Formats: sequence, C-alpha cells, structure tokens
Amino acid sequence: MQNFIEQFGNCAPIIFLLLASILPIFLFPPGIFSVIGGLLFGFKLGAVLTIIAAIIYTNIMFLISRYFARNKIENFLEKRLTLKQFNRIFGLNDNKLATFLIICRLIPILPNSIVSYSYGLTRISFKHYFIANLIGLIPGRLIWLNFGSKLNNIWSLEFLMAAILIIAFVAIGAIVAKNME
Repeated sequence: MQNFIEQFGNCAPIIFLLLASILPIFLFPPGIFSVIGGLLFGFKLGAVLTIIAAIIYTNIMFLISRYFARNKIENFLEKRLTLKQFNRIFGLNDNKLATFLIICRLIPILPNSIVSYSYGLTRISFKHYFIANLIGLIPGRLIWLNFGSKLNNIWSLEFLMAAILIIAFVAIGAIVAKNME
C-alpha cells in the first residue's frame, strides 16, 4: 500500500485521503491508514489526512446504516421483542449514546466499522453522533500515527516508546472489554 501511494508523488496525499476515506466503508481495516499516514507523511500531515478520512468514512457508514437499514431493522425487532426489550435498545437518549460512542472510540473494543454501522441503527441525532465520533476518534488516530511516523527508525527510543504506547492502548481496550462482559 505504501509503495502504491508513494508512486503518485505530489498527488500522494490526495490519493491517500481518497483511499483512506473509501476503503474502510467496505470493511478494509482503517488502522492501517493511520500507520501508513504517519510513515508516509509524518505526524502532522498524516494526522490531518487520517483524521479527515476517519471523519468521512465513519459518517458515511453511519448514514448508510441510518438511511438504508434502520427502519427495516427497527420494524423487524419491534415485532419480535417485548416493549421493555425494544425500549432498552432504542430508548437511550442522545447523551448516553454519545458517551458510549466516545468510550468505544477511545478504547479499541470494537472495530470502527461495526460501531459506525451500528450507531446508524440507533436514534442518536447525526449532530450528537458527529461530535462524539470526532472526540473519540482523534486520540486513537494520533497514537497509531505516532507509531507509523517512527517506523523509519525502528531501533530508536522513540519507536520503542510508540510501540509501548500501542501495546498499552490495545491492552486497556482488552481489559475494558473483558470487564464489560
């Protein structure tokens, strides 16, 4: 992927942005783009490109789910669940849903695609989704970008620290996920 993007020279950032915005919609792992963005463009430009791409693809996933699946799934479940079960799923307010979204984004429990498509099925407003999504996405993207930007010198202390940060980030997610069971 890195070689493919690099061959576009000055247009590489645009190609990267397009690929990083579109491929995750089709369940391509978006974390790869954070690492590649840091490696190819450094931390600053990589951060800008990767965060813009993440905002684009997560919002597109949300909207696809919201406008093409939500009513069908809601109607399907309404016929098969008790009122209490249905309200437990669809009765959460925007603030609770937004808080949980931030937690899901900050701690890598579930893949972004699953979270984004799932949130389109809820009754959260797009405004609340957009803001919570943005707040939750940025820290994780920056951690992966930092790692990618250090890949050019894997024997450096900076690379070691970035790798430790990634391991801690993933471990915290695993611990939280286990405690949520």
